[in-house]
Amino acid sequence: MRCLLQVAAISIITAMVAAAQQSDEKAAADASLKYQISATLTDCCPVERTLPLHEVLFDFHNKSCRAGSKVAERKTPTLPNGPLYSNVHLAGYHLIDWSEGHPSPNTRNTAKVEFSKTAITLSAVGWLDKATCTKKSASDGLANDVLVEDTFWQARVVPEVQFVEDLQQQEPAVTVELVPPQTTAVLKLSAAACASDRPQSLQYTVTPIVNGVAQASIYTGELEANKKANENGTDGASIHALWSSSPAKGASELSVNIVDRKSVKEPATSPAP
Repeated sequence: MRCLLQVAAISIITAMVAAAQQSDEKAAADASLKYQISATLTDCCPVERTLPLHEVLFDFHNKSCRAGSKVAERKTPTLPNGPLYSNVHLAGYHLIDWSEGHPSPNTRNTAKVEFSKTAITLSAVGWLDKATCTKKSASDGLANDVLVEDTFWQARVVPEVQFVEDLQQQEPAVTVELVPPQTTAVLKLSAAACASDRPQSLQYTVTPIVNGVAQASIYTGELEANKKANENGTDGASIHALWSSSPAKGASELSVNIVDRKSVKEPATSPAP
């Protein structure tokens, strides 16, 4: 009977030790440090667009009682400008409240005006008939012209601009985890989403995870394709990254190497003689 009790006690102790070891191993695993690396690619995709611009006003008047008047005016609308725009030009125009080929609703007396355009300007050219006038006798017996109504022609025109705009298009983020003692992680990234003269841009972030909880990011930055970058993280980690991109082959990957300098032991120094 005493033997059986001793065996039972030994079994209980063994089970307790095993459970304690498992608990310690689990605690150690939970307390392990991991790095989450997230990378996002941004493409600049060319898109052709046609947009209306602010309206421009052509306003012609003739107050002469004796002769018609030639009229001409050129307008230069403000076109989109900047590094993201190319092939910017006026593609057309439309008139407000009326159609070309019909008389302008804002006309008095007789007028004939036509429009023309270049890649950057809009012009109106034509003539206006003489004004409406009456005759009034002066004291010397001569008749003088008296203006009753001037001749005028007016049009509000909306230019239409056409251009190619490089619109930024962000790809879904790619994320991997690096678990020490592993020091290097490789992220497979998508190829460019569109054919463009502008290269892709890449931004990546390194975030430590302790006890399963994400900490503040230790590094966020941008990379140029095929150029190495060496950075120091805020927690003392040394980060080496290389973005290998080959647009012709449709291949792109990010390699990130992280070394915790705090875990690297300094070489022992020999005491002074």
